[in-house]
Amino acid sequence: MEVDAKDKEILFLRDMVDQLKMQVSILQKGIKKKQKNPRYTLREKLFILWQMETYQIPRRRVTEYFGIARSTLYRWLHKIEDQQQTSIPANKTPLETAVLTWEITKSNIDWGRVRIANQLALLNIFISASTVRNILQRPKPRNTPTSFEIPREAQEKTESRSIPAWYPNHVWSVDTTMVLCWGLWPIHIFVVIDHFSRKVMSVTPLEGPNAGWIISALESAIQEHGAPKHIISDQASVFTGDAFAELLESWNVKPRFGAIGKHGSISVTERVIKTLKYEWLKRVSIIKGFDHLTMLCKEFQYWYNIWRPHMTLDGIRPDDVYYDKKPEKPEKPKRDSKRLPCNIEQHLFWETRTTGYRLKDVA
Repeated sequence: MEVDAKDKEILFLRDMVDQLKMQVSILQKGIKKKQKNPRYTLREKLFILWQMETYQIPRRRVTEYFGIARSTLYRWLHKIEDQQQTSIPANKTPLETAVLTWEITKSNIDWGRVRIANQLALLNIFISASTVRNILQRPKPRNTPTSFEIPREAQEKTESRSIPAWYPNHVWSVDTTMVLCWGLWPIHIFVVIDHFSRKVMSVTPLEGPNAGWIISALESAIQEHGAPKHIISDQASVFTGDAFAELLESWNVKPRFGAIGKHGSISVTERVIKTLKYEWLKRVSIIKGFDHLTMLCKEFQYWYNIWRPHMTLDGIRPDDVYYDKKPEKPEKPKRDSKRLPCNIEQHLFWETRTTGYRLKDVA
């Protein structure tokens, strides 16, 4: 036998061995450990189709030769014949939406995926919390789209309230907290929040923790926003004293008290205090004095009421509820609602390195 003929025969036999190995692997996959749904690789699928076409194996005998169901073969053939199938999904999230999601996350590092989705919903961009998670799990987009210029899973608990709030200024709750100035000297802060809208009515640093400063701060909030029907507080001496009771009586406000020593008895106020400390003041390197803290508290009140989506309100901002300006959300958003609107307004709070987003027409 000539050398060329031997080489050709060797190549033929090697090719036959490779084909038999592939066929054996396909048959083994079908019976291995009684696997119900074996996953065939693209190479195995193409080999089966090539074998059937080359050796004219009828489709009705595909189970006998390869151990696969006829329905599986037909499904493969339909995928090949389907000319409308595309590698790009119809509901693919636009690049500019992914960029904005990353920007919101970077500006509000403590936010979870649900709150980020609520913030996007306020901008008329409707993506689910799972889509936000998928965007953040992928690498950050490198190229910012030219059409858009760029200038948490911790959820808030919906607290059970013994006195339900049915309208703005129906129920307020008050409390005090303490922060350190220059990391050394304590300063007390008085916080007032409206239960119905979750609007922060007052965040006031106090020159002292006595009743006089607290009464003055509360009276200023009442004069600015009107008197509530009920005020809930803990049973600290400043709130159970005669001076505080006289103030409430003069404005015809009924006092209510939380349980003694029980965490969560005034949970609405405790939650906003946590937001004040951990989402706002902790982002400032150091509090430089009383005036600096006063400025930070005013900015917090502005950010919390106007820019920050609230979890208890399903992502709506407190001022939208308080002034009855709730944005309408369509029940079935269209696919093109993922596109960025052209009227997005941004506001940078440079002290805390936080950015707020909203639509210009709601300003």
